[in-house]
Amino acid sequence: MLGLSVHLEANLGKTPFAERWQIAKRLGYRGCEFVWRAHDLTEAALLQKETGLVVTCMGGTTGGSGGGARPALVAPEDRERLAEDVQRAITAAKSVGCQRIIMVGGDRVQGWSTDQLRATVIASLRGVAPILEAGGITAVVEPLNSRVDHPSCWMDTSAEAFRVVEAVGSSHVRVLYDLYHMAVMGDDLAATIAQHHDLIGYYHIAGVPGRHEPLGGEVDFHPALDAIAASGYDGFVGLEYGPSIPAEESLTKVRAAYPDRL
Repeated sequence: MLGLSVHLEANLGKTPFAERWQIAKRLGYRGCEFVWRAHDLTEAALLQKETGLVVTCMGGTTGGSGGGARPALVAPEDRERLAEDVQRAITAAKSVGCQRIIMVGGDRVQGWSTDQLRATVIASLRGVAPILEAGGITAVVEPLNSRVDHPSCWMDTSAEAFRVVEAVGSSHVRVLYDLYHMAVMGDDLAATIAQHHDLIGYYHIAGVPGRHEPLGGEVDFHPALDAIAASGYDGFVGLEYGPSIPAEESLTKVRAAYPDRL
């Protein structure tokens, strides 16, 4: 079954954490995702059991540049800390029954070529792949658009992300294909999904432009969702958007527009 997953920070960030789970459940959603390091995981595990929501993905494992609060894939000096953080993320994911953690490619480094950035990220991911495999958790690496939201991001196309994941060579490292980011970068969404779905481990969606509800706007997402369903993917698509109207009204309208596909 293909369904939508509430992003507890992006969609409901102004509401107390425990209430976010209850709202998602009450509105008929079956899944949710959140940033693992931002919350008490004991509380999250209790909320997961109470609501029965599937935790579809957990963000927050990597950051943009070396030396930050989160280790970066572009920073070789962060690799020991990266390995430790991945193990922490795996423990967090398992505590709520989640199978995926999100990573980002990182920011450009002054004086480095794209080839250098790519090789460094591949090496960083190869270094943690055995940890992911042993833990039974998949890292989904997300390319971000550099035209609007992340001008310093070097991995800003799906082609680059697919190239990196193929080079890593682990079934526990896949691409997070965000329909918003890749639409902004000019992808033919449905065609890209049809061609590369075997390298994709998770999906996000938001409206273009504005990154609000995926309703109206410049992009009709139904062909892309059809392509996801046709690929055999039967998981969730995460709603990583900021509501432009009251959150519960927003989530109600989105769920009505994109019912679960049985």
